[in-house]
Amino acid sequence: MVLSRFCLRAGVAVALMAGAAGLARADVNSPLPGTPDEIIVFRKANYKWMGDTFGDMKKAIESGADVTPFAAKANDMATWAKRIPTVFPVGSETGHETKALPTIWSNRAVFEERAAALGTAAAKLSTVAATGDKVAFADQYKVAGAACGACHRDFRAR
Repeated sequence: MVLSRFCLRAGVAVALMAGAAGLARADVNSPLPGTPDEIIVFRKANYKWMGDTFGDMKKAIESGADVTPFAAKANDMATWAKRIPTVFPVGSETGHETKALPTIWSNRAVFEERAAALGTAAAKLSTVAATGDKVAFADQYKVAGAACGACHRDFRAR
């Protein structure tokens, strides 16, 4: 039991360090780390992954590439969006150069609504990607990007 908890914590720590270094991201379904510092590193790694994925989607749209491979990634984005409120617990307001603004905690209801809107937009993006319809994907990409940006305006420092 002690060894398995140690292995779990060690695995999470390695994933978090790799994510912070830009080498990988923690899986959107992985357990939430325990300390506020670990949570900040975890959320930053996943946000970086999401930004990189949005960038890859933009390149695919601009080049006319097949969009079906983005169905799974957009589904992961939808899963991540559902978890967003959980990765901003009290105590994780500062540290690790977080760009989280205090309004996340003082205007929690709106923050959670915006995360839910991103989840809905990303889920639809996944569905559209699976059809291979490049025009519909480009249109829904804009919707998902706007939902992502809506949080940035009020809840993320520049």
